[in-house]
Amino acid sequence: MLGCRKQTDLQTMRLLLIRHADPEYHGDSITPEGRKQAAALAERLAAEDPPVTRLFSSPMGRARATAEAAAASLGLPLEIEDWTKELVDWPKWMNCDARPGEGGWAIWDIAGELARGSDIPHTHGTQWELLHDGQEIQKLYQNLCERSDEFFRRLGFEREEGSKYRILSSAAKAPHRRSQVAVVCHGGFGLTWLAHLLQLPPVVTYSSFWLAPSSVTTILFEERTKEFAVPRCIGLSDLSHCYKAGLSIPLSRYEKPNVCYDGNRPSGLKANIY
Repeated sequence: MLGCRKQTDLQTMRLLLIRHADPEYHGDSITPEGRKQAAALAERLAAEDPPVTRLFSSPMGRARATAEAAAASLGLPLEIEDWTKELVDWPKWMNCDARPGEGGWAIWDIAGELARGSDIPHTHGTQWELLHDGQEIQKLYQNLCERSDEFFRRLGFEREEGSKYRILSSAAKAPHRRSQVAVVCHGGFGLTWLAHLLQLPPVVTYSSFWLAPSSVTTILFEERTKEFAVPRCIGLSDLSHCYKAGLSIPLSRYEKPNVCYDGNRPSGLKANIY
């Protein structure tokens, strides 16, 4: 029980799950506005307390361009994690030339009335029926789960039944347990990873949350005992660094009507705004 230990004795780790800044998909980089976001993000990470001690990134260009600014600000090496790249290769997944965000479709654009209109999404085995090429997406999800578990083993946490993590004895003196590790990745990947960490059905997660470009989502590995840590989201899609830098937060310039459907319905989150 928490009452058996002093709060100051809890040496917990925080994971900062960061979506890349405003993307230029065709060049796999970030836009001029995205570079401003990346600079603001870098300033924020340099001021974090506890400090960021390790910085990881997807190998894709838009994530690396975002993370490189933070690496320079933090004075840390940028560690590339291949498994954190975006889940799917566009546009091969859809019979459409447009890419997600540029009028194209993404698996995480699933409509809320489908994802939460029945009991199907609440069982991991059948939720994939709601997605295009659901069986293939399920394989990608399972691979993400396996690679995620391996990643946290390296950080000193062994995932057991459900979403609890046994604290490995070798991790007892690990410096990251008093600090934060940051991973710069992608919108769809980030939502799917969040579902795994919090033991939520992915399709429900897709229709329930949104990760803005350059946003920071904070996952606390909460330790109530000496044996286990359990991920808890204590901040979602935070953009305070952009507001501090005086940056406006409009929907990105690449957000365009979803031409793969009727030519004028906005895709994903935009359908709930306009």
